[in-house]
Amino acid sequence: MSAARNDFQTVIATLGELHALLDRLRGEFVHGIKTPADYERATDLLDALTDGRELSKTEEKILVELEDEILAYQRDSDQFRESHAAFEATCTPVQLIKDLMETLGLTGSDLPEIGDKTAVSKVLNGDRPISHKMAYALAERFAMEPSAFLTAASAKVTAHIE
Repeated sequence: MSAARNDFQTVIATLGELHALLDRLRGEFVHGIKTPADYERATDLLDALTDGRELSKTEEKILVELEDEILAYQRDSDQFRESHAAFEATCTPVQLIKDLMETLGLTGSDLPEIGDKTAVSKVLNGDRPISHKMAYALAERFAMEPSAFLTAASAKVTAHIE
């Protein structure tokens, strides 16, 4: 019985240390990510928190806050703005769909947002444009902006409509 009690006390002490460490790490990013070194530490912490294990409520809160800070840094950083612009210049909506299909192991039959297998094939081959309806359905499914699935000209039309 004494051994079990010691094990329990060890677990409690370890959890206390973990929470103290998480609070300290959380405090490092309370005022935002300001430097590339901050960004690297934040992404390392994000990787550690998303290692596949179940998170505590405290860890979940820290994860959400950390993701927000990382996204804010990426949005405001000249480095990321330039690389994002370069990415957008080379990544077409069709290429995005192909990449999503490859990454998620999807086939043409798995994209009813576009239509049947033949319609998907036509879109992927460039024989059929991605309609606004398709773009909005794909955006909903993949939690992205509809403009990601539209060409620049189509996206501008959409922006004026909204």
